[in-house]
Amino acid sequence: MTDMASNAILAKARAMYGKCLTEHDYKQLMDCRNVSEVASYLKTRTNYRTVLAGLNENEVHRGQLEPLLRQEMYYDISALSRYARDKTLVFSDFITSEMEIKQIVRCLTLVNIGRADEYVFSLPMTMVKFAKIDLKSFSTVRSYDDMLSVLAGTKYAQVLSKHRPPENGRADIATIEAELNNMNYSVVMETIAKAKNVSDGEELKNTFSAMLDFRNISRIIRLKKYYNYSAERIKPLLIPYGRLSQKNIDELCAASNSREVFELSRSTYLGRLMSKLKYNDQSQMASAMLSMYCKHHLRLSPNPTIVMISYVYLKEIELNNVVNIIEATRYGLSPEEKSLLLVR
Repeated sequence: MTDMASNAILAKARAMYGKCLTEHDYKQLMDCRNVSEVASYLKTRTNYRTVLAGLNENEVHRGQLEPLLRQEMYYDISALSRYARDKTLVFSDFITSEMEIKQIVRCLTLVNIGRADEYVFSLPMTMVKFAKIDLKSFSTVRSYDDMLSVLAGTKYAQVLSKHRPPENGRADIATIEAELNNMNYSVVMETIAKAKNVSDGEELKNTFSAMLDFRNISRIIRLKKYYNYSAERIKPLLIPYGRLSQKNIDELCAASNSREVFELSRSTYLGRLMSKLKYNDQSQMASAMLSMYCKHHLRLSPNPTIVMISYVYLKEIELNNVVNIIEATRYGLSPEEKSLLLVR
């Protein structure tokens, strides 16, 4: 049964990847003149046709389109999870938890800015079916205490209780998100450490650790570029796992700007991979690394866990590309300008 489940995940994930957007699709989408044309192309010419089946593309706006597109990822995760066994099941739960954390963060962000009632409009109904928390109740949340009540008894409750803001204060979203995600990463790393097959465990550890390094570098670049955070402010927001040494992390966090972060990254074990990358902006570097890394493993790895998580991350990159095209189209950017926003 385990061999059958593993083969099913390998076959299904690769088949799903075969239906992802092609360069031709991206070109057609970048040539669209308005959001309605983007929606029409996605609805009639791509694998998003199922989630967009009931959409009236002539009346659509960006706020409606993005949540519908993300439903496609939830369908895929649900389909792959049906075949999950042992370590693969843990990674399946990890991916589900990542999605749940994003919803928690989104809801708390809306609470912070006084627009909590808007959550209901982006409630991912497909995800409701396989989430392990009551996402429907998020639509009733109007305060931080409401969120604490909704999440009472879940694995997320302790972190949120720890960071309850003072009355009339705003939640520290960045810290909460970092701690929730790190809790999720710790479960996976503990599972990998307990792997009975040593070589299998090492492959998983090296692959997953590299993916976490990409995320840390991306986070450092973003915090330096857009917020000019100090090393002391950045370090608590990083993932405490990965293959980068503490010395590497300290140097990256102490960099004076995002360009210096980039140069320092080239001297790490990631330097060889970085030399092969194609991207338009330093903020895209980590996503470009993740894309190249995941494509390699999705095509060649015999490990179903690695193939599954590679597919999910590639799908996330594709969705971000589509959202960027929608936003750029909305603001009237040219096809050439839109192309600069995409990660391949």
